[in-house]
Amino acid sequence: MNLSIKAFDTGNITDISGRDNEQMGAQNCKRNIYGGDLKLANDPIAQKRMEAQEKAWNIVKNAWDNDTSVDAVMQERRAHYAEMEALRREATESLADVNDDKEVLRELYEVKMDSKEQQDLELLEKEQDYKNGVSHEAPTKEELERLAELHQQPLTEYQERALELNDRAGNFKLQIEEANRRMQDDTSDIYRISQERLKSNPMLEAQKAAEDIMKAANDEIIGMLVQESKEHVDEKLEENEEKAEKAAEEQEEKDEQLDELKLKRAVQEALIEGTKEAVEKAKAIERQNEAPDIEITEMVDIAKGSELSKDVGQSLDEIKSSMNLLEADLKGIKVDEEV
Repeated sequence: MNLSIKAFDTGNITDISGRDNEQMGAQNCKRNIYGGDLKLANDPIAQKRMEAQEKAWNIVKNAWDNDTSVDAVMQERRAHYAEMEALRREATESLADVNDDKEVLRELYEVKMDSKEQQDLELLEKEQDYKNGVSHEAPTKEELERLAELHQQPLTEYQERALELNDRAGNFKLQIEEANRRMQDDTSDIYRISQERLKSNPMLEAQKAAEDIMKAANDEIIGMLVQESKEHVDEKLEENEEKAEKAAEEQEEKDEQLDELKLKRAVQEALIEGTKEAVEKAKAIERQNEAPDIEITEMVDIAKGSELSKDVGQSLDEIKSSMNLLEADLKGIKVDEEV
């Protein structure tokens, strides 16, 4: 019987040839199915594939073992049938020899077939066969009465020797009968097993079951890969969002620093130039940045060390009004200028 098992493995198909190569053992089949040394603990996909392959292999192996066992039974029955056939043939030949010896013996003693001595011998043989289980035909009532008479008188030499030959013949008949019975049993068993095999094919069913297991496992593995990819994409998106937020924060901080620098420069220009346009520019930048305290303080510090005209004082007054500085603070600046 030939067999081809296909075990699916994520795009690959592993073929397991059957009884065309009887030296292929279970270990070789397992190596063909499972492959190298996998680090299953850290690889759930490999673990899932390995479990599915092992389950599929067990189904195929069990079917293989059962089918092999059935083949062994049939082979045993055929061998036994052949043995019984040889035994029957030998017993039949021996029985024929004994029957020939019986005929020779009758001719030697010159006993005719229709004689009283021969008829009594045949009745004695019938009784002997019945007692030995060779025949199931029991003597009739009349025959039993005649047998009782024969047992009351001595048998002739021919009858004694003929009964010895008949006893041997009986043994051969029993051997033939037993051989026939056992051959019939073997034939019935072989026929029954063959009929059962016609109803179903366990190996093909096991192959289909193994393929279904591997297909289901592959579908599940694909789902695992999709989920893993999705999680990886989500992680990347989240990582990119965090990077974008951080970059935005850094950019905002840089923009604030740049605005502060612009304000400082505008204030310095206003103090140095002392023009109304420069002051207005500084005030506009100050309003935009909404950080008056720090910038005006710096402006005052610069004013203390500068020799400005009265226009500077007027400009400071305008800045004071717009920025709501305390009068006391600016008075101190003007005193320093007069000095």
